[in-house]
This record gives sequence, structure tokens and C-alpha cells, in this order.
Amino acid sequence: IELQVMKIKGLEFDEDVLSILASLDNLDFSSALVAIDLYLSKKTGLVSYEDKELQGLRFELKMLEQQIQQLSECQNGYATEIEDFNTEYNLKLGEIIQQVLVLREKILHHQFQAKQQAFNTSTAEYEDAKKEVNEIKRKINEYEEALEELNEFSDEYEKLQEELENLQHELLEKQRKLNKKRKCVKEEKDKLDDDKVSKDYQEAQEDSAQFKKEYLSVLAEDNFELDAEEMAALKLAYRKASKLCHPDLVSDKLKEQAHTIMSELNAARKKKDLKAVEAILLSLQTGVGSNIASDTIKNKDLLKAKIIEAKNTLITLKDGINNLEQSEEYQNIKKIEDKDSYFNELNEQLQSELNRLEIAYKALV
Repeated sequence: IELQVMKIKGLEFDEDVLSILASLDNLDFSSALVAIDLYLSKKTGLVSYEDKELQGLRFELKMLEQQIQQLSECQNGYATEIEDFNTEYNLKLGEIIQQVLVLREKILHHQFQAKQQAFNTSTAEYEDAKKEVNEIKRKINEYEEALEELNEFSDEYEKLQEELENLQHELLEKQRKLNKKRKCVKEEKDKLDDDKVSKDYQEAQEDSAQFKKEYLSVLAEDNFELDAEEMAALKLAYRKASKLCHPDLVSDKLKEQAHTIMSELNAARKKKDLKAVEAILLSLQTGVGSNIASDTIKNKDLLKAKIIEAKNTLITLKDGINNLEQSEEYQNIKKIEDKDSYFNELNEQLQSELNRLEIAYKALV
């Protein structure tokens, strides 16, 4: 189309042709085909009974489907590159990373326990002081009850009153000390809650558990080793298969089935299972009829709705591709010139960190 438009623009043409060219530039193929049909009829007297609007809508949807397919391949390419790198990262460095994370968690746990023990000791002292205060209060109550039974002018009353006053003075002193201990415990608790070691220990626990889960998941996967020729065959078969079962390209009645097949296809590609990908492709190729929406839909309103849906899908795909391209993870991967050297250097750094942590842990225990 672009080539023919370039040729026409080099010729002299009227306003009708100018309008047609504008429609083509805007990818409004349904309007363009109707205008072309009218133009040819007006200039030649020929009458076409073919529904040009329907033809144009299907053509426009076909063009959008091709763009969706291209962008989906691009997005899958970025995602695959990141997945493959992360898998290789885990397989080559996972064991030593796990050792570093576990040892770091142990060190922080030991430091956290020391601070926790100090808090527990302070709390125990406060509880002991609190018991002493409560015991004095109990004695004061007993003395006050006993005084009510005695003659106020007796020697026994005088002696008991003096002991009561001494207890009341002792209670005031004990309560002052208890309040100080309570404030100290509160301050230590606040410090413990906001303590960097406490937060670091919690983060270390989460990091260690999360990495262990991911690492074991990678180890459990059956990944196939492919040479360059097999990898090329895998990419080609995957591209062909995804075009036939992409949920955004098939007719509505097949969307659910397409999602299932696409999930199986992605899982096989992730494992680099060439035979499984080729088997899915063969199954799709031997299916009866076409599943692509632009080949099957003949209703103009439905085609217009599918065109709007396809344009929205393109926007989503472009945003997804941009996010992947700009992600810190992908940017870091693109900076790596030699992956073997990169992993070797990281391994050396991790080993050095592991040695440092081992020395620090021995000093603590």
C-alpha cells in the first residue's frame, strides 16, 4: 500500500483521490475501499456488488491483528530474555546466595536475641517491683482494717499506726521506683520496635524464605538444553503456534480454549521443550478452518467492535513493552557484555561476603 500511495502522490490527482489517500494514511481502510469503489464506478461506469465496507473492516482488522502478533512477539521476547537470565542466575549462583542469606539471618537473629534478652530482663525487674508494690498495698489494707477494730487510744493502736505510716512511706518510694522502671521498659520497647537490627532481622527472614522458594522452584523445573539450531526452531515454532492460538486474535467463541493452549505453549517454551512446542503447532495447523477473527467475522458491527478491541490491545502491548524495556532488571541485563565473566565476578563477591559473615558469626557464638 505504501509503495502504491507513493506512486499516486507523484501524479496529478483530484480531490477524491486526495480524500482516499488521507484515509489510507489514517489506516481507515473501510472508508478508503468504499471511496475507491465509488471513484472507480464514477470514472469507469463499472459497478461492484462486493460489500466494500465489510471488506475494508476485515482488512483493517487483519492489519491490526498483524500488529498485535508482532508486538506480542516483541513483548514475549523481552519477557523470555528476562526469564532465561533469572533462571541462569539462580542455577549458577543460587546455592551460594542461599548460604549468604541464611548466615545473615542467623547473625541478625543472634543480635536480635541479645536485644530481646535485655528487654526481657528489664521487664522482669519491673514485674518484680510491681509485685513488691502490690504486697505493700495488701499489708496497708490489712493494717487499716486492724486499726478499725482497735481502741484509738491504746498502745497497740499507736504501734500499728506507726507501722502503717512506715508502710505508706515505703509504698510511695516503691511506687516512684516502679514508675521509673515502667518508663525504662517503655523506652526500651519503643527502641526495640524501631530498632534497625529488629527490622533487618525481619527483612532477612523474608528474603531468605522468598529466595529459597524461588530457588527450589527453578531447581524443580525440567529445562532442556538446546543448541543454536534447535533454539531457532523453537522460536519459529512458537511464533507460528502463538499466531494461531493467541487469545487476542481468535474469534470470541474460542478465546477460553486459546487461553488454555497459550498457557501450555508458554510453559513449553519456558522449559525449551522443542518437541512439545512443535506438537502444539502441529495440532493447531491440522485443526479445521481458520480461527482468526478477521477471517471468520462477517458482521460489520462485530468487526467494528473487534477493531476497537484490537486498538486497545495494541495500546496495552505498547505500554507493556515500554515497561519491560525501561525496567531496571532489563536495563541491567543489557549492560552485561559477557555473562560468564559477570557470573564469575558475582560468585567471587558472594564468596567473599560469605567468608566475612562466617567470621562475624563465629565471633558472636
